[in-house]
Amino acid sequence: MSGAKVIMADVFGKSYDALDGSVQPLVLQFIMKMQRDPDSNGLNLKPPKGAKDKRVRTARVTDNYRAVLMHYADRIYYLVAVLPHDDAYDFAANILFDINKVTGGIELINLGSLYGTLSGQSKSADGTADAKAPSLFAGVSDADFERLGVHYSIVPALREIHSEDAVLGIVETLPKLARDVILCLADGMSVEQVWEQVSSVAATEDEIDTEDYEAAIERPATKEAFVVTGDIAEFGRILTEPLSAWRIFLHPAQRALAERKIPYRGPARVTGGPGTGKTVVALHRVKALADRLPPGQAILLTTFTTNLANLLKSHLKDLGGAQLLAKVDVRNIDKVAYGTVKESFGPEAPSRLKDSEILNRWIELAQEQPGHHVDGRFLDTEWKQVVLAQDIRSRDAYFVAKRAGRGRRLNRPERAQVWSLIEEFERRLDREKAAGVIQLAAQAARIASGWSDEERPYRHIVVDEAQDLHAAHWKLLRALVPEGDDDLFIVGDAHQRIYDNRTSLSAHGINIRGRSKRLTLNYRTTRQILVASLNLLGKVEFDDLDGNPERLRGYGYRSVLSGASPETQGYRTAAEEMTALAQRVEGWQQEGVKPHEIAVVARTHALANAAVEALRDAKLDAVKVEDSRVPDPDEGAQVMTMHRIKGLEYRAVAIVGAGAQHMPLPTALTPEAEDRLQYAADLRREQSLLFVSATRAREQLSITWSGRPSQFLESPKAE
Repeated sequence: MSGAKVIMADVFGKSYDALDGSVQPLVLQFIMKMQRDPDSNGLNLKPPKGAKDKRVRTARVTDNYRAVLMHYADRIYYLVAVLPHDDAYDFAANILFDINKVTGGIELINLGSLYGTLSGQSKSADGTADAKAPSLFAGVSDADFERLGVHYSIVPALREIHSEDAVLGIVETLPKLARDVILCLADGMSVEQVWEQVSSVAATEDEIDTEDYEAAIERPATKEAFVVTGDIAEFGRILTEPLSAWRIFLHPAQRALAERKIPYRGPARVTGGPGTGKTVVALHRVKALADRLPPGQAILLTTFTTNLANLLKSHLKDLGGAQLLAKVDVRNIDKVAYGTVKESFGPEAPSRLKDSEILNRWIELAQEQPGHHVDGRFLDTEWKQVVLAQDIRSRDAYFVAKRAGRGRRLNRPERAQVWSLIEEFERRLDREKAAGVIQLAAQAARIASGWSDEERPYRHIVVDEAQDLHAAHWKLLRALVPEGDDDLFIVGDAHQRIYDNRTSLSAHGINIRGRSKRLTLNYRTTRQILVASLNLLGKVEFDDLDGNPERLRGYGYRSVLSGASPETQGYRTAAEEMTALAQRVEGWQQEGVKPHEIAVVARTHALANAAVEALRDAKLDAVKVEDSRVPDPDEGAQVMTMHRIKGLEYRAVAIVGAGAQHMPLPTALTPEAEDRLQYAADLRREQSLLFVSATRAREQLSITWSGRPSQFLESPKAE
């Protein structure tokens, strides 16, 4: 008998992750057996009794575990799950496969999960059925649902929904197009609007034969939901790597932004809270631009840190391989700036100093002054946020410069004193042939601004984590690409600003008016974690990079996932907190979370080191994540600082040391008496660090402290 082609559904990863480590290797052996001979007696491949779809099969993986598959023809099987024996039969009896009439892709409809979830959601707060409220989708006909791409078997369940909470409870059980359609309808969009913005975007141009599964395999919608490969080595890689390492999903609402065929007539921006897929949109936008890039031209994909740039490069390779990478320069913004300076000055280019080294030099210079009347931290921020941000190069220019965002006023004699210190500081750096990274960015912007359009190195620039870039970075980026269609594509979230960089895009000739979109659906974090994370922000306001307020709460930001409530717990001593941490991490592992899927996050390196020691003392594997190194999965739970976790995600996150002693970190704050506005900005930045850390968790979140809790944990909740 000839072998079979096994196609893996995206939902398979969830059941695979839940398997015991002794069972997982047997899954690959099972796939190999299926590919060789699906009719082998040892597989016991058969249809389950009472199945709603006659094409569903189960097969033996071990005596206690069975695989659930859909059989199409003699050569094709869709692997959906591997579950304990009885669970596999229950699951198999309640699933359907069909070809979507809009996308032409193959869909899996899990009716058991859909109706099971709905029965738990269909009661009001007092436990009674909410029969009096009208159906949320009363105005949408069955024909409308069919036109929009919602399978007919789902519609009766939709008629039983009376609240948005119930919608959010069931959408994670639905096929992707149905999920997006239903969420948009629940948001109040009309059927026509949903068709134009979601369904028509996902629609295939092919003529759809709902019986032709071989044609359906090749369509993009199928490849978003299934891994189509017959290569056993590829299966091995998929089964041993985290899901995020081999799949980069793009949902229809995101696709409209990323794969837009009509050019944006200038810079465009996408905002959204954590988990809404901004980075995924940026990556797919790069690919879409690269697919139509003229020969001899290049694209820059940039972000703030080296770690994030490396992560983007890895994801871009997963998305388009070496062919795509050959068209794209992926570098963090400071490397872009230094490359520009080095190309201009050659061997005479100055060496780079980190921000921490620059700050220490400012503190030393301030301490040398008689009476120490000027604070080194104040001088550091004045130099970066006023002088370098506006590229001020003379005493007269500084005397008339605007100092927006600075809370300490300077009279003329005080400005004269500060300017003399700035001149002395820069003279010292010149003697060392050194420069700070922001100083280099300002210098690179001056160089690039003098180039003609023909000399500018990039046709398109895509920016991730835009909220963290300095004004000098934006001047440089504006100068590196000619003004025109699709010149700049910018994604970011002001609530995740964890570096002291604030500016307005329009001040640098980057006009996004009419070309700014917001993503609101969180696909990563549960609703429970999302609410807890938003509460950490309290009522603090953030700007959107263009002088306008940026808000998440009350503006449609929500999650499609549900899970356990986060834990917040205080302890008398740090030792008690670390003992509890070890117990918590061990408990997560016993619940099936793999060690490398757990992150422990702390504000300082000292706290992170203490956490590593506590875990190892408890005989748990743990590794400190530093700089650009990516630990191997077998090294254990990953421990890191709050800055290092930016851009990463884990199934479970434990934040330690969230007490008043470390959050906010006293050394990270400008004294309020020195500059009240800078103090407020520093406080906001510390709050964002905690928010970012909490939103890295997908399923489990713990926040602990010893002594008195952080003021952020006591923040008044926004209404």
